[in-house]
Order: sequence, then C-alpha cells, then structure tokens
Amino acid sequence: MKKILKYLIPFLLCVIAVVSILAGKGSFVKSGARLMSDLCDAFFVPGIIMTCLGLLIFCTNGGAFDMLAFGMLKFFDLFKSDLTKVKYRTFYDYRQAQKEKKRSFWSFIIVGLVFLAVSVVFFILYKQY
Repeated sequence: MKKILKYLIPFLLCVIAVVSILAGKGSFVKSGARLMSDLCDAFFVPGIIMTCLGLLIFCTNGGAFDMLAFGMLKFFDLFKSDLTKVKYRTFYDYRQAQKEKKRSFWSFIIVGLVFLAVSVVFFILYKQY
C-alpha cells in the first residue's frame, strides 16, 4: 500500500493540475485542434514540474545542496538563546545525518515522464489536424 501511495499522490497532484489548466483555458467546450493543443499544454506543465522535482530530489540525495542547507542552519542557530542546544556542531555531523536520510525520487520522475509522454501524444494529434 505504501508503494502505491508513493505513485498515487504525485499522480493525483498532476491530474488536479491538468484539470485546473483545462478549466482555466475553458477547454471543456472546445474541440478539434484547439482542444489537442490545450491538452498538450495541460499535460506538459505538470509533467515537467514533477520530472524536475524528482531530479531536484535526486541532486539533494547526492549532497548537492548540503553546504547551503548547513549554512542556513548555522545562520538560524545564531539567533538561538542557548547555543549548547545546536543540533549539528560541524558540517561532518550534518553530512553524516543527511546520508541516512535518502528521499524517494523515482515516483516523481516516472509520473512526470508519463505525463510528458501523454503530452507528446496530444502534440502529435494536434499536428495531424
């Protein structure tokens, strides 16, 4: 069930985005080439956002933003009244803790690529009209 939810939640978010884009463009009363164009746009936008989000999580898992995140933590630690309650004293401690926290990213990438593929299908149909 947990595996299904990992894919279902991004899928539902993309479907909500598709319906919102179609409603915003008034596509429910259109037909023909204009409808295919709107469907292509509506599937492309959430598809690219989900794919990029998955790639961003992939980069984060690799440690691409660890120094920036640690710097922000240290900055906010400056405003604490008790400096002995700081969670990570060194970057090494922070990095070791982050190595244990791996976030799943494949569900975002796969759902995003599926929506991009559907967008390509609608683009091909649009070009045939």
